[in-house]
Amino acid sequence: MAGSFDMDGFERLEKAFQKANDERVVERFIRDFILEMAYRAERKIKKRTLVGPTGDLKKSWRVGKVEKHGNNYMVEIFSNLDYASFVEYGFRSHWVPGRWEGNQFVYDPAAKTGMQVGKKGGWVEGRFMMTISMKEIEKELPRYLEKRQAELLNDIMNGRPAKRGDSN
Repeated sequence: MAGSFDMDGFERLEKAFQKANDERVVERFIRDFILEMAYRAERKIKKRTLVGPTGDLKKSWRVGKVEKHGNNYMVEIFSNLDYASFVEYGFRSHWVPGRWEGNQFVYDPAAKTGMQVGKKGGWVEGRFMMTISMKEIEKELPRYLEKRQAELLNDIMNGRPAKRGDSN
């Protein structure tokens, strides 16, 4: 008994994948997905960040550009504030020279006045807002990735263009 097999479907699928490859759809997908997860992480970090009188630390969190190094893609989530790492990981208690202006402390290395941060000789615990947030993102990532991959594959197989813009 002989049978026949229609190759048209496979040829259309091959063309769809070739087109996606030529248009760098998968690379754009990876970059967009990494950025999406980085912004989710940033929102979580900001929610956990203590707000002082100015709110500077919470406002300082940023997401960098997605960069490719070899076969790896990376994105940085960061704060440019010098004290961000101390709030994250903790620090030894210490004396800070300065003065109060209203409800805001102004650092002044030449001041004879100041304030003690934490119990003398003790340790001020970190808040771990980034550490905790990144652990949550790591747990959530597979679910988000599976959903987005299914959408991408469906779009490629049905000849639809990528839904998101080029994030280069």
